[in-house]
Amino acid sequence: MENAYISRREHDEYVKRMEDEHKRLNNRLVVVEKASKDMQELIANVGKMAVNMEHMIDEQRSQSERLESLEKLPYQNWNIIKNGVYNAIGASIGGAIIAVLLYFL
Repeated sequence: MENAYISRREHDEYVKRMEDEHKRLNNRLVVVEKASKDMQELIANVGKMAVNMEHMIDEQRSQSERLESLEKLPYQNWNIIKNGVYNAIGASIGGAIIAVLLYFL
């Protein structure tokens, strides 16, 4: 039973080691909490970036449609002019034929 008790010096050494261990664990806990907070911020930012990318893709689709319609515009105008010229030529020929027929009648 003599060895059941420890000396004051041993107790103080034990307390000092336990306090050092608590400080070390507290420092590790602070680091882990900061890393966790940084990870949460990163996750939130990635979510915002995904939403922004989605909006950007929608805008690109919209711009693509507008660009396509603008690219078709000269072709449509050319077809309108071409049809107008054909109609004018056809009307002239038709008018000439009617004029000749009326002249000979």
